[in-house]
Amino acid sequence: MNLAWHYFREQRFLMVGYTMLLALNMLAGTLYWPEMRDNFPEMIKFIPFEPIQNFVRAFEQHGFWAYFCVQHFYKGAGMFGIAAAGLMGTGIVAREVDRRTAELLLSRPVSRARILFARWLTGAVMLFVPFLLVAFATVPMAATVDESLNMWNLLRGTLYSYLFILMTFTAATALSTRFSHHLKAGMLVLGFMLMHLAIYMVQDLWDYSLYNWIDLDLVMPIADEIIPWYEAAWMATLTLLFYGLALWGFRRRDF
Repeated sequence: MNLAWHYFREQRFLMVGYTMLLALNMLAGTLYWPEMRDNFPEMIKFIPFEPIQNFVRAFEQHGFWAYFCVQHFYKGAGMFGIAAAGLMGTGIVAREVDRRTAELLLSRPVSRARILFARWLTGAVMLFVPFLLVAFATVPMAATVDESLNMWNLLRGTLYSYLFILMTFTAATALSTRFSHHLKAGMLVLGFMLMHLAIYMVQDLWDYSLYNWIDLDLVMPIADEIIPWYEAAWMATLTLLFYGLALWGFRRRDF
């Protein structure tokens, strides 16, 4: 419990900032929806990227659910989520080395496996709770613009898209066990993910982007109970692989 509390205290301000970004993104997006709802054809003319044009076409055809999927599951998870995940994950070990407190952390009468799991699990919860709360907080927001959201669809979509955040967080954790400066590890993870975001915007390359796993074509059909199990299995498998690498690296690390 002390291990979890210690890590929570270290990352609590990052969690607050992450929560505020998610909430402000959905609040601003919801308030802008009525204006967008009446101007789809005009908006498409001024959008240079084909993927974004496809998003707007989906808004026109499928309404607020498609818009919410892009705002929270794609943008919230794929931008704000990975930013918080990268910074939190690299703080699990590398930050302690950077601050020269790793020896103090390891002086506790518990195994390295338990230390890693307690800190990783705390971070995973800190990333999940704001993501879930903001998703459900959008329900009353939607009502103010004469729209509605189904609770079960929200839950299923949130759980699925959260796997993208968790995968990034665990990859950052694995790097954290190998670096001595947490910002270097964090920038490596974020740089890699931003490269994939850039690839997603290029028509000839977007099939190679990891952002296809939270693409609108996958998350929007969740409302029809079409769950992307294949992609979910890939993200879960990579999460387990990265955690295994993190545990292996932490056990071998000589501080």
